[in-house]
Amino acid sequence: MLGAIVWDIDPILLHLGPLQIRYYGLLFAATIYLGFYIWRQQALKHGESEAFAESFLWWGVIAIVAGARLGHVFFYEPLDYLKEPWKILYFWQGGLASHGATVGIVLALWGFGRSHNRSWFRVADYLAPAIAIAAGGVRLGNFFNSEIVGRATDVSWGVQFMRYCRMEGIPVAACEPRHPSQLYEFAMGLVTWLVLIQVQKRDIRRAGSGLMAGVFLTVYFSFRFLVEFFKEFQTEQLRTGTGPLADFERAIQYHFTMGQWLSVIPVIAGLWIIARALMQSKDAIPLVLVPAAAQPPVTHPGEKAKRKR
Repeated sequence: MLGAIVWDIDPILLHLGPLQIRYYGLLFAATIYLGFYIWRQQALKHGESEAFAESFLWWGVIAIVAGARLGHVFFYEPLDYLKEPWKILYFWQGGLASHGATVGIVLALWGFGRSHNRSWFRVADYLAPAIAIAAGGVRLGNFFNSEIVGRATDVSWGVQFMRYCRMEGIPVAACEPRHPSQLYEFAMGLVTWLVLIQVQKRDIRRAGSGLMAGVFLTVYFSFRFLVEFFKEFQTEQLRTGTGPLADFERAIQYHFTMGQWLSVIPVIAGLWIIARALMQSKDAIPLVLVPAAAQPPVTHPGEKAKRKR
């Protein structure tokens, strides 16, 4: 433990009577706001109207919260929630899965695109940089909560998560340093965002081709697959090596986690989307979409003649 970083911060920033303001809640709200700001800038940059850009806010919020919660329920602890299904609504007790949020966002983009006569690939291209930033930012909240910790390690930057040890009933003297996997995931969100910005600057394909969406899925979830090697198992069944989920994992391949298997699907989808985008010519996608309100009124020749009189 020599040289390990001791992390024992209270996750509650302020107590206002019965109200608690937590670092996680503030960071979650901040990443939603920042993500929406980036989405709005991307949409306006490509000729969309402000009304179009702002109408996505609730689609995105509901997709992220509901998708992340249901993802945790069905991917990690389905049997526990089948016994007490009303606890699915207790999202404030923790239990959000980024893979579930991804599914929620994919569906929300499809519904939003249909309602505004836009392809899924176009709206997904607008949103990709925003999701990269938001996905990384939420992990800082996990770090303040001392949750989703890494596996035990002897690296010099290992962190002793004292609150995690107390919650798990581990004596202070036996609280091992662990990989700060939350910070690894924060960093991978930033790196993914930087990659997307470089792809956009090179103007390889225009928005609507799906290239930005494909690059996001491929880069982010490739990193996510690698980071899983440093993360502690997400559920008690997997940690102890007993229960249906652990049996299912061993039946597929013992060394990979559920998070890694769930990351394979978006990586494959991302590679397919990239190939699809590159197979199109650049001119196959319109340069910009001009909102109807910004278009000049159409004047017919007959109307011009009447005005001259």
